[in-house]
Amino acid sequence: MRLIETPRPVSFHQQYNFVWRLSLNIKYRLADSISRVDNAARDTAVREGTSVALLLVQLGFHVARRFGERLAPLGIENRQAGMLSRLAANQGRSQQAVAELIGVNATRMVFLVDELEELGLVERRRNPADRRSHALYLTNAGTAMLDRVRAVTAEHEAWIGAGLSDAERTQLLGLLRRMAQEQGLSAHGLPGIPPARSPD
Repeated sequence: MRLIETPRPVSFHQQYNFVWRLSLNIKYRLADSISRVDNAARDTAVREGTSVALLLVQLGFHVARRFGERLAPLGIENRQAGMLSRLAANQGRSQQAVAELIGVNATRMVFLVDELEELGLVERRRNPADRRSHALYLTNAGTAMLDRVRAVTAEHEAWIGAGLSDAERTQLLGLLRRMAQEQGLSAHGLPGIPPARSPD
């Protein structure tokens, strides 16, 4: 199995995406592999709460739901906040280049940017080096919204890790990074149904 080198997450969005994308990846692959798991062992793992896959799925959806609730007063949703953060780190790059960086297909990328543009948070500008493409920039409203999103994510990050010591948090991040890497997930990606993978 080929491992993809994953940069160390430096923001809540990257850490949140690791859990959320990993839980989705496990969810969609679980159905393919569950028939190969001994029923008694599977039932014991579920009953005793030792199933890593099911716990990650449960935690991923719970964290995403709570994050969405925190974002609701701002008038944006999880996917929009994630995209806004990524565009802020890649202003001036073409729509295609950003899509490739975060692993989003062209159709979904157009949809996501259209949403942010309609909200007045992002604008497309003609690329002077290639007038067939558009460069993406945050508007002033988009920059202000990003500041508000960062405040919300800091609050959410403090909440989700409140029961962990610094050492435990570091250990958990290391384990999640390793699991995400083994599943071929990138720290830059947005949450969503993972691409199909060939059986190992």
